[in-house]
Amino acid sequence: MRFIPLLCVLLPALTACYSGESDSLRAPVSNEGVSVTIQANLPAGLLQANVAASYFQDGRKAALVAGDIIVAKSDTDSAILRSLQNLSGDYSTVVDLSDATAGIEFAVDFDPVAARADRWYPVDELLVDPGPGELVGYRTQVAFPEAIVLSSPLSNEIYTTRSQEIVLSWTTSPDTEQTRFTSVQTCFSGSREVQWGTSDILSSADPGSHTVSVGELIPSTNFVNQVTNTLSALSVIIVGSILETYSFGLIGRQDIKIETFDLEYCTLSLTVFREVGNDLGADISGGFAIGSTSDTVTVEYRP
Repeated sequence: MRFIPLLCVLLPALTACYSGESDSLRAPVSNEGVSVTIQANLPAGLLQANVAASYFQDGRKAALVAGDIIVAKSDTDSAILRSLQNLSGDYSTVVDLSDATAGIEFAVDFDPVAARADRWYPVDELLVDPGPGELVGYRTQVAFPEAIVLSSPLSNEIYTTRSQEIVLSWTTSPDTEQTRFTSVQTCFSGSREVQWGTSDILSSADPGSHTVSVGELIPSTNFVNQVTNTLSALSVIIVGSILETYSFGLIGRQDIKIETFDLEYCTLSLTVFREVGNDLGADISGGFAIGSTSDTVTVEYRP
């Protein structure tokens, strides 16, 4: 039996969810007008950014139909963001770039031919093209902060008890408005597998280190996965392909009684984000546009 991947973010009542500082960069969407939630992240050592975006009209997530598309443009590349689920309103892609200082521009464009590639359309929507939608023309520019590189822990380091502490360290930078810690845990027991993510703000500055015990990430009893806060879920999804096929937090609830799960071992993918906020763009009334750099290290827990 295989358990489906789950998310657990910003739920302080659950022992596996680290509770840090409040998130000063992720403003809520507005109940009036157009809002966006955008994150563009540049992993350490790469010139390929992971990007994700959702658009909202009057507080409701808007799925793009007909010929409307979201395009992410760098200094050398242009890529269409593809829906994570049919008409979910959640979109992501990767974008190549040669100069991180140029940033990424997000734009809603009208391109009926490009829109039909890899899009799940009901037949009636495929045949009818009403022209550009109300979101076409909105643009947001996202800049990246200075790169972040983890100096510890070592990759594939093994921990054997829940009481052991994992110390993440990196060089600080004044080019930081906020620091986030995100982890994805995958635990195995024979043919059974369970996976979940945690994420929270460490600091409104740049502390240069963060210590977390194995037990905070992998509790021994009474663990319950829940649907996540969508504002924080982007950071879990954007770290890589582990959860990319799932929409931003729209994952069904499932309880996991971890004490009945006879752990053989777990992998812990640990990511630290250096984040900065960006202007939303003309006539956008709510939401956020986060530019970030990150570094990830994977360690193991073998009890």
